[in-house]
This record gives sequence, structure tokens and C-alpha cells, in this order.
Amino acid sequence: MQQNLTGCFLLASSYLGGIFDIEALVDKLLHQLAGKQSIMVNVYDTTNDKPISMYGSDDTGSGMFHNSTLNFGDPSRRHEMHCRFMQKPPLPWLAITYSLGAYVIALLIGHIFYATVHRIAKVEDDLQIMKKLKKCAEAADVAKSQFLATVSHEIRTPMNGVLGMLQMLMDTDLDTTQQDYVRTAQASGKALVSLINEVLDQAKIESGKLELEAVPFDLRLVCDDILSLFCGKAQEKGLELAVYVSDQVPQTLIGDPGRMRQIITNLMGNSIKFTERGHIYLTVHVVEEVMSCLEVETEFQNTNNTYNTLSGYKVANRRHSWQSFQLFNTDLHSAEMPFAPILPETIRLIISVEDTGVGIPPEAQSRIFMPFMQVGPSIARIHGGTGIGLSISKCLVHLMKGEIGYVSIPNVGSTFSFTAVLTKARSNANANKSPGFKGINALVVDHKPVRAKVTKYHLQRLGVKTELTTDVNQVIPKMNCASLVTRLVLVDKETWMKESHSMPHLLSKLRSKDQSDPPKLFLLENPTNSIKSSSNISREHNLNVIMKPLRASMLQASLRRALGGVDKVHGKNGVVGNSALGSLLHKRQIIVVDDNVVNLKVAAGALKKYGAEVICADSGKKAIALLKPPHSFDACFMDIQMPEMDGFEATKRIRMMERELNERIERGEAPPECAKVRRWRTPILAMTADVIQATYEQCLKCEMDGYVSKPFEGEQLYREVTRFFQSHDHVQ
Repeated sequence: MQQNLTGCFLLASSYLGGIFDIEALVDKLLHQLAGKQSIMVNVYDTTNDKPISMYGSDDTGSGMFHNSTLNFGDPSRRHEMHCRFMQKPPLPWLAITYSLGAYVIALLIGHIFYATVHRIAKVEDDLQIMKKLKKCAEAADVAKSQFLATVSHEIRTPMNGVLGMLQMLMDTDLDTTQQDYVRTAQASGKALVSLINEVLDQAKIESGKLELEAVPFDLRLVCDDILSLFCGKAQEKGLELAVYVSDQVPQTLIGDPGRMRQIITNLMGNSIKFTERGHIYLTVHVVEEVMSCLEVETEFQNTNNTYNTLSGYKVANRRHSWQSFQLFNTDLHSAEMPFAPILPETIRLIISVEDTGVGIPPEAQSRIFMPFMQVGPSIARIHGGTGIGLSISKCLVHLMKGEIGYVSIPNVGSTFSFTAVLTKARSNANANKSPGFKGINALVVDHKPVRAKVTKYHLQRLGVKTELTTDVNQVIPKMNCASLVTRLVLVDKETWMKESHSMPHLLSKLRSKDQSDPPKLFLLENPTNSIKSSSNISREHNLNVIMKPLRASMLQASLRRALGGVDKVHGKNGVVGNSALGSLLHKRQIIVVDDNVVNLKVAAGALKKYGAEVICADSGKKAIALLKPPHSFDACFMDIQMPEMDGFEATKRIRMMERELNERIERGEAPPECAKVRRWRTPILAMTADVIQATYEQCLKCEMDGYVSKPFEGEQLYREVTRFFQSHDHVQ
């Protein structure tokens, strides 16, 4: 077959002819189709058995092969075209890459799936382990609480006997040395009980079982009691101790007086420990009053190296102790404020304890609220304490929906402040004002305004209208300008010593013969002054001495003695409520149930001291037999933990017998002894040393009427028995 062929085309009526190089044309076309690969084409005539090569070389090549059938228009002949690549085909890198990528992705997905399944299985295993650990922790917590309750009961039970017997011993005739020994032993026992209470409180806080009471109480009386507690220590160190409660604080509040007392006592106790000179000042205000007045801004002006404070020493400004409170950084009436009062009868108080002690080192201030932490390693050796008082106080403040903070300056002093949300109670504003002081005017002479304000506060609590003066020369003019006759003049001892040259002349004017009823003169004695010096001044000028710190009960007794009255409120030992407790318990038939012989003696002795007639029983079964109605007992003091039958079970059975009798009374089948009785119920007061398990709610659930923790004293008995003796008899 020739390589050059002639092509003919018909154009209209003529022919056009040309010569083409078919082989070159086909090669060029195939190279364009194949790109970079060389292609070999062979055309064969396969009509016969042996193919006849019509086009292409005889080199078969080694590349890819493709066979196609050709038709040249001759049906008797068969033709085929064989196409081959001259080189081997390149590797399919894109396909390989895609394949490898898909393989890697599949491996990753598989790994993720496997890890997820494995993680889920591990989480489930961990969950099961955590459940087991949770059960173990709960069991350990219960065991710890039971251990503390048992240890507490075992320690407090003999301590009740020790303190009770010491109190009974103090009521006997003892000389001065013996009384000192007994007081020292009693103080040590009370310190041990206080330590036990702190540890138990910490355990209850950790377990979330600490709850607050909501009972009416007088915060002013609570503050007076706290001052009485620290009076001896303050006088030993020569510290001035004072309390001031704003007149905007209601007379009666509803809250937990015991926990409020505990917080303030912890703060005051720390101040007493770390203060060697100066003063400790307790103040109570309403939050709105503090925010509006901001009296502390001008309270610490320095004049001749003295400051306008209780003792004249510089103090840490208490305003800085509450500057971080959320309450003061938020709008007082904002609905979003968590401490905002919900009800109109709710009231917010801010209480501060200011001292002039050594202060807290800056490096220790961040950990003072941590339990069992001390400011320094030598604190426990020098000052004592467990280091959990502030931690407990902080938790109690939070339960009262308040905040606590402090400011402390080394070698200047510390001021702790906290807020508390309480409820107002309806009460008579003049409940504590003695009618014997109505219409009496008093003049307080003191060159320190803060101290004079404290004296005025206590006098006004008794209903005495009080004027203040810082200048001795203004005493006579103020007395002449008074609308009522001034019958009382109170001069602070420090002011007396400062103005000693002019005091005799002032006394002569006050006691001039033209006055038919000269005023009574009182010298307010500072614990920093010498008692011997005060006695000399009082004898020389015939003055009545009032020892600080001032408290309403003590001030009332001093004024009554000076005015010629008899103090009928205070008993032999000067304890408020003794005579009232005696009037409540006089001739009352009371049964005391306790399996411990010493506790029976202590409880019976305390009740007999106030005139009660006491019968003792050493088991719950005997109590049931004695209290089977009808009987002649007015009340029962029931120990909770007793062998054979505890106090709860005994109380339940007694109440069951009373219900049966009440049903008979309703049916008219009552015995003759109950002819005038509408409903029979004997007050039962729980008496136990277990202060964790035997809570007040558990006592109420068993239909008890009250709860007294051992060791108890006369005032605690008074608070409990007034619940059912003051307003009504035990049999209705």
C-alpha cells in the first residue's frame, strides 16, 4: 500500500484532486490524542488465516494494547487496527493518593470509635467506683458523727457533774481562797466544754447539719452578757470594754441568739487575747443607718497625739472592714441583690468589734478564716485556742445571710465586722425602761465623745433622759437650763483626774445648801485606773462609784442603791433571772430522769436551789410508772440516752398514756382526779449531753417540750421553763 494517496473531491461539476501523507497525518493525530505517550498503530487484513500488514511497523511494543475492527467498504474483506503504547503506562498517583487518604481516614474513624467505646466503658467503671467511694464516704461521715456524738456524750456527762458540783459548792460558805479555787476549776471546765462545742460545730458545718433557730430575743441583753463574760479579763489587762447599740435597732428580734452570741464571743475573745492596752468596742447598727450617716469618716481625727476613739488610741477604721461586702457595692433596693430583705419586717444589722491590739501580720491575713489555722506557730503557746473560732463564725454569718470582713493594721489594731439578716418582732419599746427612773435627768461629764455616747446609751435604756458635756465648766449652766431637775451627775474617772484642780469647786456648787435635793454624784471607774485611787476619791468626796464596763442590769442596781431603792431584780450572786426563776419553780413538783447518779444530783440540786420539789428516777421505765396519769408532777426533765429504754421511747409511751386519758375525758369517763381537766399534758424537757443527734427537731418529733444540753446552768433552765410555766399550767 502506497504511503502517499490521492484524494478526490467533487466540486460542482468538476473534480479536485490532492496528495496526502496518511501515515504522518495519523501519527500526528494519535500523538495529539495520547499527550506525552507515543502510540504505535498497525492495520491488518485478517481475511485470510495469516494477517497481512497494511500499515505500521512490525515492532509490537510492550505497552497497553487495543484492537478495533475497520470497514473499508468491501464486505468480502476484514480489517483490524491494533493500537499500542510504546512505553509502559505511568503509575496512577492520584488514585494511589486517594486510596491512601481513604485508608488513613478509615483508620482514624476506627480509632476514634474504639477510643469512644473504650472511654464510655471506662467512665461507666469510674462511675461504679465513685458510687462505691461515695457510699464509703457517707458511711465514714456517719461513723465520724456517731463517734463525735459518743465522745461528746462521754465527755460532757462527767463534765456536767464536775461543773454542777462546783456550782453547788460555790453556793456554800467558802472563804476567799476556796472561792478562788472553785472559780478557777469552774472556768477550766467551761473552757473544756467550749472546746468540745467548737469541734462539734465544725463537724456539723462540714456535714451540712448546722441549722439556726428562729426565736425572739433581745440583742442588747446578749451584748451585756458577753461584756460580763470578758469583764474579768479586761480588768486584768487594764482594757476599757464597751458596747453601743443604735436606737434604730428594735428591742426584740427574731433569730438565733445562741449563734449570735457565739459569733460575737469569738470576735471579742480574739480581741481580748491580742490586746494589751487601749480598748475593745462592740457596736451594733442598722445597715441603712451606717450607709446614710457614715459617722466613721470623722471619728479618728488626731488631736495632740490622741484620737477620737473610746480610749484615745488609734484604731483600724471599721469602714474598711466592710468595704468588700457585696451589700455595700450594690444598690440597697436592687431586686438582684442576694442579701436584700424579702419581707418588710426583715432588718439588716452590721456588728463591729474594734480593738487596739497587735494586729494581724499581712502575710497571715489571707488564712485567718481557715479552720485550725493560727496566725503564727507560737500563737497557740502564747495565747491558746484551736484556730477554728473564726472559721465557725464565718459559716454562721453565711447561714444568717450575711457577710464578714476585717481590717487589721500591725501594732495599731483590728476591726472585724459582719452583717446579719434578722426579723423584727412586735414588742414594747419601753419594756426595759424601769418605771423608777421616769422623769429623771442625768448629766454625763466626759471629755471623750465616744465614751460619753456609750454612757448615754446605757442610761437611756433605763429611761433616764441624758445630756452630755465635755467641759467641766459647762456642768452648772447645763443643769440650770434643763427642763427637768438633774438628779444624776456622772463623771468619768479620767476626766476627773484631768480636771482635778476644778472638781472640788464644782462639787461645792452642786452640794450648796440652797438646794434641798442635791444631785447624786457618780464616778465612772475605768479598769485602767487604780481601784485604791478610786476608793480614796469616793471616800474623800462622798461619791458613788460605778465600775465599767457599763451594763443595764449593773447600772440599774447602782442607781437604785444611790436613789434609796432596793434592787429586787438581782439575787445573791447578781444573776439576772434568778428571782424570776425561783418564782416560776417554787413548790413545783418536778421529776428528773437520768441513769447517771451524779447527773441526778446536779439536776436535782439546781432545781431545788430555786424552790422546786424534785423526785429522781434512774430509768425510763420508772419514769413511765411515775408519770402515768393522773399524777401530781408539774414537769419532767428527761435524759435521752439511757439503757433499756431511752428518753425518746419513754416520752412516746407517756404521750400515748396521756392520749388514752384525754379520750376518756372526751367520753366523760375520766377519773375523779381529772374532773376539772379538759386536756392532760405534762411538759417534758429533754436533758442530754449528746448535742449532735438529739437535736431540737428530734425532741419535737417525739412530742417533747424543750431541750437543755449538759452541762446546764440556772439561766438556761430559766429560758426553757418559761416556755410552759410562765403562761399556763402543765394541765389544761
